[in-house]
Amino acid sequence: MAGLTRSAFDTRDPEAACRAFEPMVPRLAFGRADPAEFRVRLRFDAAPSFTVIEYAFSAPAATVAGSDDLVVISAKGRGFELRHGRTPVDTSLPYLQSPESLAARWETVAARAIMLDRGGVAAVARAITGDAEIETAFIDVAPRSADLGRHFERIAHRVRSAMLDAPDAFAEPVVAAAAFNRLAVAYLYAFQVVKLDLDGRRMPLGPRSAIVRAALDHMHAYASEPITVQGVAEAVHISARGLHTAFAAELGQSPSEHLRGIRLAGVRDELRFAPPEQGIAAVAHRWGFVHLSRFAETYARAFGELPSETVGARHRIGATAA
Repeated sequence: MAGLTRSAFDTRDPEAACRAFEPMVPRLAFGRADPAEFRVRLRFDAAPSFTVIEYAFSAPAATVAGSDDLVVISAKGRGFELRHGRTPVDTSLPYLQSPESLAARWETVAARAIMLDRGGVAAVARAITGDAEIETAFIDVAPRSADLGRHFERIAHRVRSAMLDAPDAFAEPVVAAAAFNRLAVAYLYAFQVVKLDLDGRRMPLGPRSAIVRAALDHMHAYASEPITVQGVAEAVHISARGLHTAFAAELGQSPSEHLRGIRLAGVRDELRFAPPEQGIAAVAHRWGFVHLSRFAETYARAFGELPSETVGARHRIGATAA
């Protein structure tokens, strides 16, 4: 059983390019495009709950696009400019495809788009918040902060590398689900996700306290770096005691417990995807766990298996794929 559904496309015909993009961007139209120079290359790699599309335009063109799907795009190019309505979009960060009025132009551009299953993302949001009624809705194309946007790109790069290195491993549901969960969590924190209350007003995902939201953003953006609770408190301009009180009241746990949970999840994802030469100790140290025996006990309590069992499952998947 193949792990990924893969396809590639190369055309000089703008109409054929629109048809190829239709699964991701159904409302796409090319403006300025020289038929003699126009060329686009696309590559699709589809897992059960997400698809990675890489594409490159090697000639000047302009587009107006819209999509109701959850699509995160990272694009770079010469002369690349992007607007949402009349508002310029910072293309140094990933951005969302909008339902309408996303206009771009470029001399050359290369991009990666990740399309996420909306129902799956909503399920992850419900698990994070404990709110069984939460739904996702588009608010803005830009990430909530530059740090969280770059964090999403790091997660996307890790998942993409795993897809390229071991595509057949994604035939295993545990691998595909882990990859999707990592992307969905990064998406939920990087971009605005909302629900509607009984009066139709939009409400933000997660805790209502601005302090707690800012602290969570900082933790997710820097969890793989040597940050401390004191450092998180300073970043959001509150005392460590005040941050502890806010977390206990809104999340029912301390800031250190929440930060440890984020780091444990990061370790687990890396152990599932990392190449064989990456040892457990190296991955644990990279996420801030120094005492390996204590780390193994904490990991087992969190996930019901030892780190070595996670790695063993990865090796069995690799052997099956081979």
